[in-house]
Amino acid sequence: MLIKDVVSLENEAESIVMQAHAEAEQLERTAEEEIASYRGKLTEQAHQRIAEFQKNAEEAYGNALAEAEGELQAVLSALDRIPHDNLRKKVELIVSRCKNL
Repeated sequence: MLIKDVVSLENEAESIVMQAHAEAEQLERTAEEEIASYRGKLTEQAHQRIAEFQKNAEEAYGNALAEAEGELQAVLSALDRIPHDNLRKKVELIVSRCKNL
């Protein structure tokens, strides 16, 4: 009877250990799935932030470019309004002074 009780206890202990191993493996799989899910979410968030930054940078660049083009057109327009004779006289005056240096 004592041997049967010991064997029975050993079998019960082995069953408990096997169940504990199975639970541990399930916990490990669950943890790995959660980690993968979290990594996926973080990756998606990073991609969204990068896309938002790129959009904002392109918008800022476009605005700066439009502003610079506007300034260039204003300067070119101002130059076009200056009579060519006046420009030629100013250029000749500058060249003359440079020659006399």
